[in-house]
Amino acid sequence: MSSPLPKTLLRLFVNFCLVGCGASAIYQVSHVGPGYDRLGWVHELTVFFFFGLLSFVLFLSEYHLVQRLSRRELNPTWGYVQSLGCFLLLLCGIASIYFDRATPLTNYGSAFTDRILQLMLVFGHIVFLGNVVWTYVHQGGAA
Repeated sequence: MSSPLPKTLLRLFVNFCLVGCGASAIYQVSHVGPGYDRLGWVHELTVFFFFGLLSFVLFLSEYHLVQRLSRRELNPTWGYVQSLGCFLLLLCGIASIYFDRATPLTNYGSAFTDRILQLMLVFGHIVFLGNVVWTYVHQGGAA
């Protein structure tokens, strides 16, 4: 069985973020009222999934646009590094939200998850630019 293409992985991660954002938003809306504590961690999880969704949609559209304009297949190894690396950073952010809820006395709070999102965007774009340069260098320049 062959492994999925990087574009397919990015589509899966977009769907993962879409489902996660929707599920956490539904959970947050269904637990409103005087009998419930404020669910700040669920709101933070919803926002985190939303920006993760935007990031993966941006990566997918860049990947598709460059392949369409250049009429070349980008290097799949770099594509796997980009998609799986960014997904790993997304999972680290989700884990930090969970562990922040489990240990509320920590002092880093949501600033850590904001840094994870920034790191995910910077990492994804650097790897993507490396992929474009690698493809042009190893396929003989512009056609």
